[in-house]
Amino acid sequence: MAVIALMMTISASAQFYIYCSDGNVIKVDSISMVAPEEPEEPTPPAGIGTFSVSADKQVTFSKGNLQYTQSTNTWSFAANQYDYIGTDNVTGGSVYSGEYGDSKQGTALADKVDLFGWSTSTTNFGVSTSTDDNDYGGSFVDWGTNQIGNDAPNTWRTLSYDEWYYLRYTRTNADALCGVAQVNGVNGLIFLPDNWTCPAGVTFKSGYHSSYGVDYYAAYQTFTAEQWSKLESAGAVFLPAAGYRYGSYVCVVQSIGDYWSASEYNNYYAYYLYFLSDEANMEYNNRYNGLSVRLVKDL
Repeated sequence: MAVIALMMTISASAQFYIYCSDGNVIKVDSISMVAPEEPEEPTPPAGIGTFSVSADKQVTFSKGNLQYTQSTNTWSFAANQYDYIGTDNVTGGSVYSGEYGDSKQGTALADKVDLFGWSTSTTNFGVSTSTDDNDYGGSFVDWGTNQIGNDAPNTWRTLSYDEWYYLRYTRTNADALCGVAQVNGVNGLIFLPDNWTCPAGVTFKSGYHSSYGVDYYAAYQTFTAEQWSKLESAGAVFLPAAGYRYGSYVCVVQSIGDYWSASEYNNYYAYYLYFLSDEANMEYNNRYNGLSVRLVKDL
């Protein structure tokens, strides 16, 4: 078939002549030009809020902490932002409650867990009770490389040290956009999105209590499930104080929140965000300690 050139002339009688590349001329009474349909943009996975993590990058947070079910080898997000597994990360043993949170000495990891050692090429994404530094050597492997729920692999990722630091300290009005609280009975840290507008009927107070302990989150500010729903709809993110795990020992649940970054400190340590009722900061921790993971998606 001859190729039609993009040339045409219009006659006085409104007839159209199309000149083809083989020298032929086609006369038609009318012609229509239809633009091709634009491909539909894929629907992005659901996320919470819009947060700057560098001068030119924004992310949205997953709806809850990362969880892993060993029996089915599947990854998922907690149903609610304030959900955490806590002392039930390990089996056996009894829970001991105190001023500085709940603790439990177990015998093994539970089937469903949400406290992970730092993920490297030598570990199964930190799903291990080993406390041997040599078992956590190697470069970081992001938890987001897995399929999480119905989301394809590499949909989500872990924030780096610099990104956590920017979120906590550097973005515009950073200090005014975070604060400790108790949400639906769970202690934790709230981050507010960049363009924050507090919803009607709720008051948010940024900052931290002057004292450290389980009771001081609620003493600073408390939100019911209904109030939190309004804050979440406005883009707020809540990180529960889920404690940490050392081998088969889980401790300081409801007292401290520890969240891994993607950045190593050296062969034995990696950076993480931690918070208590009286502060939130960046530090480094032994790679073998089991910490919480909250993933993000780039916008």
